[in-house]
Amino acid sequence: MYDAIIIGGGPAGSTLGRKLSKEGYKVLLIEKHVFPRYKACGGGITRRCYKLLDVDISQCIEDITYEIIFRFPNDKTIALQTGEPIIYQVDRAKFDKYLIDIAAYYGCEIHDGEIFYDFYDNGKSLVVVTDKGEYETKVLVGADGINSNMAYKTRLLNGKKGIALEGEVYVDDSLIDGLKGKVVVDFNAIRYGYGWVFPKGDRLSIGVGTFLNKVSNIKEMLSKMIEENVGGNTKDCKIYGHQLSFSDGSDGVFNNDKIILIGDATRLADPFTGEGIYNALLTAYISFDVIKKHFSGECGLDEYTLRLNREVVPDIRWAYRLSQFTYNNMDFIEKSVRLFPNVLSYFVDIMMGDNTYMNFKLKVPMYALRVMSSKTKIKVEKNVP
Repeated sequence: MYDAIIIGGGPAGSTLGRKLSKEGYKVLLIEKHVFPRYKACGGGITRRCYKLLDVDISQCIEDITYEIIFRFPNDKTIALQTGEPIIYQVDRAKFDKYLIDIAAYYGCEIHDGEIFYDFYDNGKSLVVVTDKGEYETKVLVGADGINSNMAYKTRLLNGKKGIALEGEVYVDDSLIDGLKGKVVVDFNAIRYGYGWVFPKGDRLSIGVGTFLNKVSNIKEMLSKMIEENVGGNTKDCKIYGHQLSFSDGSDGVFNNDKIILIGDATRLADPFTGEGIYNALLTAYISFDVIKKHFSGECGLDEYTLRLNREVVPDIRWAYRLSQFTYNNMDFIEKSVRLFPNVLSYFVDIMMGDNTYMNFKLKVPMYALRVMSSKTKIKVEKNVP
């Protein structure tokens, strides 16, 4: 009998597995892929996410971002330079393997390459059924991503889905070196979303993503994004599609009496940037607290949903409202940034973990008029080639 079985070995699942195992609980983590496994993701860890991590990931970092180049409609380009690291670039295959290894070190039993099929209640506990056997558990955790089987089987479906397409583009080292310390965010690349260029150790991650759930010509958009940024210098390119999860900020239900959802299974990624790891870690930390209290008789698992709706969802609600305005008024946004460049300080503070989306309607004008300024030193250059 396990105290907890976790389905899914991404950052949320491995983090919860590590924390519970470190406390002496008997935990099994089941992951259908064998680690290390490729994970379609830009691989950008924002500073606020980096500060939230409770393990040292320095060995996973392949580049550190100090400059973001924004491309707006009408060929307007603005560069934001920061005095401190704002994004840490990681290879998700290596990053996720590292987190799994730490969980295993603290005693979490890892079954990778094992497929979760179903579960049933035997009256005393839940029985998890996989392609390799059956296991009993007191608590079952769904950390199996956006298209979570656990969410579907328990009818704990929340949020919305967008789509993204990414190319792992291998080019000459000189092109990678030229982008070291920088990322490109291109609002021309796709409607209601953006394109990105993130440098990694041996390649560029170039992608396009949108909060719309269907785009017919997304392949052409990605091809254009790659062509505009590397031209004919591509040595090799591997294309991967994946979905984005996000919420409109509505209160959700993320548990029942024996089951909880964490990570992307909650669909609580940032609806403004698409960043998922930060809130995934938050759900892991909150679920850890709740499960501990649950085992000691201090609360039921319903405390988990209450805490997410109180501590995580409200800021997502404001982020969603901001995304609705921003992506529907990109020309206005570009003009506003050009005339009031300090408005970017607000977004820097969010990425650094020094501010939130809450009450952005009040905060954005205050930053724009320099009533408020970023805690991080920034420099804005307009009309960058």
